Amino acid sequence: MLWPKIVSFALVSLCLARVHQAANQDSSASCPTGFSRVADKCLLVGAGWKNWFEGDRYCRTLNASLLSIRNQTEFNLINSYLPEFAAYELELWTSGNSLGDSQANYFWQSTGKEATYLPWATGEPKRASGDCLSLTANYTMEAGGEVVLGEHRLTVRNCTLWGTVICETQLTRYRTELCLNPNAFYEAQIPV
Repeated sequence: MLWPKIVSFALVSLCLARVHQAANQDSSASCPTGFSRVADKCLLVGAGWKNWFEGDRYCRTLNASLLSIRNQTEFNLINSYLPEFAAYELELWTSGNSLGDSQANYFWQSTGKEATYLPWATGEPKRASGDCLSLTANYTMEAGGEVVLGEHRLTVRNCTLWGTVICETQLTRYRTELCLNPNAFYEAQIPV
């Protein structure tokens, strides 16, 4: 009579171990409220116009930073995102700047790293224009007065001019854990 109980216990234990293992391997990622996922970052176009310094401070109040651009793939995804979330924004501050660098090198304020991928607008960089980098869209006027924005590209601007900000933060990654108690089980999202 003891054998059936032992076998039943072993089977239930094996099943629960499999469920626990599967739940522990499940992971997901999400963005903070208000941010949109673009590639492996979360982006938010800020409300209102700010100069570059105010924009940097604004993003930091959201536990974020001004946008940096790492490569062509990321740049293309950002340009795909902008018509939907910043449809009428011509100029968006990025974290790129040459503040304090006499060699005219640009750095991403958000990472502290030198900017090696710089998708310049035609005729840029114009060092005399300032020290901060903005994503600026070309635009055309359609019949009927409709403004059509083109691709955003980097331009050099005076840091004290007004523009909209685009903030970035990292995805929050979660691991799903299965919590068991005598009467039920629950799934919990644990930040990784």
